[in-house]
Amino acid sequence: MQVTTPSSTTPIPGQYWQWRGHNVYYVRAGAKQPQRPPLLLVHGFGASTDHWRKNITGLYQDFEVFAIDLLGFGRSAKPKLQYSGDLWRDQLHDFISEVIGQKTVLAGNSLGGYASLCVAAQHPDSAAGLVLLNSAGPFSAPPSTSEPEALQSQIQPPKEPSRLQIGLWTKRK
Repeated sequence: MQVTTPSSTTPIPGQYWQWRGHNVYYVRAGAKQPQRPPLLLVHGFGASTDHWRKNITGLYQDFEVFAIDLLGFGRSAKPKLQYSGDLWRDQLHDFISEVIGQKTVLAGNSLGGYASLCVAAQHPDSAAGLVLLNSAGPFSAPPSTSEPEALQSQIQPPKEPSRLQIGLWTKRK
């Protein structure tokens, strides 16, 4: 595997990884650091690995740094798929497992923050840490249900009214 050491803020040359039959572009800079986990930089909506070029230049001497173009963005394939947080979560998790090969600190901006958060929460075996930069939330509304959420059903009402509640009741009378 070729390691790139950037010397300017021009786009850093990268390579492709095959994921589910699609080309996914990524860059790698710096060498493995035995005392530090690698960093994976994940761009936001409408961006690409180029979004991180100045950050990579500043980080690669101290960290092994990866940046990835999410499927549908940058130099990665743009297949006709249903794009979602789950798709990008799976892409990042598989990239960490197959390419990086060890727990990684994920740093995500916007959409990349949401996808990175999903990896850290749902695949903690892949995440050594998480950095969120102006992170986005889910991109579709969850289906509404008439049943209470699991957590809400566990919440017990107070046994005695609070002073605030007592005050409100007495003012209404």
